[in-house]
Amino acid sequence: MIKRLAICLALSSVIAASLPAIPEPPVTIKLGPPLEIGREELLFGSVASVCEDDSANFYVLDQREQTVLKFSPDGRLLMRFGQKGQGPGDFQSPGQIVFTSKGELAVLEDLYYVSFHRTDGTFIRRLDLNGRLGLGFVGPDRYYAWDWRPEDRQQLLVDAKNTVLGTFHAIARERFSALLPDETGRTVMFNYSHEAYVPQFLYAYSGGLAAIGISDRYEIALLDEQGQTVKTIRRDEKPQKIGAKERDFLERGLRDFAKSKSWPERVGRELGKKIPSSKNIVNAVRISPKRVLVFRFPPDITAEPTSFPVDVFTREGDFLGTGELPEAPLFVSARAMYFSRADADGNVYLIKQSYSFQP
Repeated sequence: MIKRLAICLALSSVIAASLPAIPEPPVTIKLGPPLEIGREELLFGSVASVCEDDSANFYVLDQREQTVLKFSPDGRLLMRFGQKGQGPGDFQSPGQIVFTSKGELAVLEDLYYVSFHRTDGTFIRRLDLNGRLGLGFVGPDRYYAWDWRPEDRQQLLVDAKNTVLGTFHAIARERFSALLPDETGRTVMFNYSHEAYVPQFLYAYSGGLAAIGISDRYEIALLDEQGQTVKTIRRDEKPQKIGAKERDFLERGLRDFAKSKSWPERVGRELGKKIPSSKNIVNAVRISPKRVLVFRFPPDITAEPTSFPVDVFTREGDFLGTGELPEAPLFVSARAMYFSRADADGNVYLIKQSYSFQP
């Protein structure tokens, strides 16, 4: 009986292995005509983050100018608020803006601070999350952050009192750093991070749902506003090999960066040795009012134009299919996707496009 069962299991395995792979259900993502904001007026020094309020007005966080610009749904500039400084309503290193479930605007800084504003720009309050970096909103008393440790960078969930409530992924320093003597003989840590192969932290928030992950694995936690994991999205996607053309592209980019920093040539060589054989898997995550979009890296990162595979899920984590987009948008609302672009002179502007999913 046992022998017969073993034979049946072996035959089942052979049959399963011989069956063709089930194709991913296709999803067509159609973009509408582009609405360009700030291309002729040169409104932005940079475009770091975008969000929408309940009236479809949208807000653009300009990190370089350290200000927020508010626009009507059709792209008319309505007002701006914020400036560089340390007083109430001022910013120092703003990185994210979100429209919260309480109807407030939260501006989250790369260093320590979270500021809350009404949609007319009125300052409400500010939190000081001392020592926390790359802040993101999860809920009214829950915040995403990361922190340096001696051996790595660590993702955290903290509350408004800066108490650590949970930890997520970590990135070892050796993945992006090299300890070498500089021109004076001092040992210095040189850091270089390319998103294609050095793991990057993933974060997104919209409408009471946050996503947290890391780019070298397909494992994305969906959190409610209390910071509880309601679903973990996983897919069996294998890392793609870095081709010869891609490796040459990455090595040239590394050498150019090292030269721009006036680093010794050996720094570029040592950091170049850290380029692995495979790329990361996930490029970005975005959350809309109805879907979670997971952007994977394209087969060839040097290709122009680029096309990113986009895995589409419900907000409950159910897989719907895979489509394509030319890039990951900064923000996805119920009505539009927002993209940051730059012209030939380096001037940054925003593109707003309506979208639809088919089938």
